[in-house]
Amino acid sequence: MKSAKAILDLMSFFVQVVKNVVQAMDGFGTVYDARSLEAYIETQTKALGVLMFETCWRIRMQDRPVPVSRPCACGYTLHHKGVRPREMRTVLGQMTLDERHYFQCDHCGTVEYWGDELRGASDFSQLAEDRIAFMGKDGAFDDAAKALKHLGLIELASSTIRAVCERLGERLRARTDHQAAQQHCPENVPAEEKPVGLGISVDGVMLGRIDPQHRRRGSKEHKVPGKTALKHFFHEVKTLVIFEFNRRGETLRKTYQATQERVEDFREKVALEAQKRGVQTAQLLVFLGDGAPWVWKTASELFPKAIQILDWYHAMEHVWAVGRAKFGTREKELWAWVKVRETELWDGNVKAVIAAVKVISAELGAPDQTLSETARAVDRAWIAYRNIGYFEDNCQRMNYPEYRAKNLPIGSGVVESACKHVVASRMKHAGMRWDETGAENILALRCHYLNGRWDSLWEQKVAV
Repeated sequence: MKSAKAILDLMSFFVQVVKNVVQAMDGFGTVYDARSLEAYIETQTKALGVLMFETCWRIRMQDRPVPVSRPCACGYTLHHKGVRPREMRTVLGQMTLDERHYFQCDHCGTVEYWGDELRGASDFSQLAEDRIAFMGKDGAFDDAAKALKHLGLIELASSTIRAVCERLGERLRARTDHQAAQQHCPENVPAEEKPVGLGISVDGVMLGRIDPQHRRRGSKEHKVPGKTALKHFFHEVKTLVIFEFNRRGETLRKTYQATQERVEDFREKVALEAQKRGVQTAQLLVFLGDGAPWVWKTASELFPKAIQILDWYHAMEHVWAVGRAKFGTREKELWAWVKVRETELWDGNVKAVIAAVKVISAELGAPDQTLSETARAVDRAWIAYRNIGYFEDNCQRMNYPEYRAKNLPIGSGVVESACKHVVASRMKHAGMRWDETGAENILALRCHYLNGRWDSLWEQKVAV
């Protein structure tokens, strides 16, 4: 009887909605223009949709017998304690889950709800969470709130968008950490594909940070008023891109990981993502790096069979650095010297490049050992001296003619664009500062979307 009455009420509301739309049509050209008319019809349709959603879900729950008890994970029993209705916001509007049954285990205190499958991790439906996180991952939270309102999806504060994004990002990170712990058992992390060639590259980008535990203390003479002011600083975000390439050297699908964690933790994520991309079955495996020792250590530990290549763009950056140390603003001489070194590198004549760098180092003189590390970074003699070691250490990774002959990737343009695409375009706008947890959560969301795994974020809740 309850079901029949609910369906009659729904049909009655449907008739009223149709009457409202017909009446609005009569006002076209006077009361409504084309835009406002469509907006009104959208509002009426959503009102009907949310009532239909709520009514059909209530009927579904009422037709199912409510169990007296359910098994608990602790081995004891969850007992039925009654009904606890709850409001839920959807993209159609607000609805009430009034057939939401409450179970609790008297032994361990675990609480579960039966009839709560439509909700996400908060008071939003899963689809509403999807829309909120989708907007929040790409733009400032204030802009996301305006976009959601303008599109007629849902109206809410920017702080709510932040909370939803961070909650979902935290869930993703927990899942990734769990998978990383299981990655040594291949059956637990199956490969998504069987690539012909797989390229792996890592790099770093600095991110503005501001954390409550890092505060700037005022001296006795210059006290900071009120609470000690938050200290602004920068922290490196380590970025990974794994890309498939075919026998012609064309780059295909790319996936990413980005984190501020320690190098050891980052390596776990690198290994996990590589396993997902089918590193075990790849016929060709290339590891592109910028020359940093920790990068090659990562390659050697995780992918000992990979071909290590010093990417072309970083090699040329070091050539330019030496040239500027020597010639300064004398652009004509600088360009002439760099073009010769570029040709030598392109032809694989690394020894000639090293010899040229040694000549400049000798001309600039021995580096001053008393300089601080900061001063050494801009000192001309130190720049030339250090680049001798840079090219000597990476000599075996600069056989560019052989790499080109095999159609192997030699440039890390993909990882450079990853730093901009994953991190900078969202998180390095003017004045932006992030706390550590918030940054990690947004990075997790962005990588998950860019990797083509967005839908897997909402694990299906199955009613028992």
